[in-house]
Amino acid sequence: MLFNPLWCYHCFVGVVMFLTFVGVIMVFSSSSITMLSSDKSPWSQGANQAMFCALGLLLCALGAHIQPRVYRGLSGILLIISWFVQLLTLTPIGVEINGNRGWINIGFTTVQPAEFMKLAVCIWMPLAVIIAKSRAADTRNNNSYAVPIIMLGICCALVMLGKDMGTTMIVLIIGVIALLLGGMPGKWFWSMVMLAVVASTALIIQSPNRLARVTAAYTKCGTATGFADTCYQSVHAKYALASGGFLGVGIGNSREKWNYLPEAHNDFIFAIIGEELGFVGTVMIVLLFVILGWCLLCVALQATDRYTAMVLMCIAVWILGQAMVNIMVVIGLLPVMGVPLPFVSAGGSSLVMCLGAAGVAMSMMRQQAQIATATDRLSS
Repeated sequence: MLFNPLWCYHCFVGVVMFLTFVGVIMVFSSSSITMLSSDKSPWSQGANQAMFCALGLLLCALGAHIQPRVYRGLSGILLIISWFVQLLTLTPIGVEINGNRGWINIGFTTVQPAEFMKLAVCIWMPLAVIIAKSRAADTRNNNSYAVPIIMLGICCALVMLGKDMGTTMIVLIIGVIALLLGGMPGKWFWSMVMLAVVASTALIIQSPNRLARVTAAYTKCGTATGFADTCYQSVHAKYALASGGFLGVGIGNSREKWNYLPEAHNDFIFAIIGEELGFVGTVMIVLLFVILGWCLLCVALQATDRYTAMVLMCIAVWILGQAMVNIMVVIGLLPVMGVPLPFVSAGGSSLVMCLGAAGVAMSMMRQQAQIATATDRLSS
């Protein structure tokens, strides 16, 4: 059953729906007190999440019925559009939140263009590296990989202009994995890795805020001098996890959400899950992401079309990688980065684009013969 593509397809859909459902409930639970203290309805953040959930599900359904050849043909246009929208964050309609200028104001809400760029990279990079590999085989010249590398560099640079290093790292990881899967020569790959390490180190050193976060993450916050403010969020996340015990204190009964833990409904929602649902709840969330990644990988390895397989792998890297980063930040293994938990954290842009990516993945999975036969039968 674990290797059955049809089982993986239905399991993937079920996991995405369940994570989204849990996310709406936990966003309401973790944000209600914060909303009340801001003179808003306790339902407001949860209602927003439900609204974006409905929008994301519509996008997911639409994306699942678009043929992969359409994604392939529009991949370049989607990437250019993502660049243009990302540049809008640097205009007067751009919004700065917590030091990062990565949002644009569209009147009734704000959106984060980098989330769309992640999906655009997942769709465009596989095609670019397939073309590069084909040209390299014909000309015996590996310089053809320069095009996808330069384009990936532009994507990262545009996101980094808004000082959002966490999102930049996710975009970079997606692109690097695509290049690796596309057969990029080892010397090129390791050169890119070394360049990324050097650039990341330089960006951390030149920013006192980033340097303080990194230093605090690997210092005992309870005894370190001068790190009280930087450690505050991480320490209270650990308080939440510790308070939850094995079975948790119950949904709605978190104490840390009473304005002790900043961003409790957003980047640190995993800590509230640990407090209210306990060790059992957190393990369940982790297992769901593992199952999601396994299903994408299993179908990708059985796909006959190279482009389809690579898009599935890129989406798996995005969702699973971002989930790992978020959870490792909450439990203190990584410095605070401001990366949301896919499908679960509050945030319309993240939820809508993650569900959009799920729709793209469903479209790609339906190219597998067994899945195509079963889904066509259900449609008819």
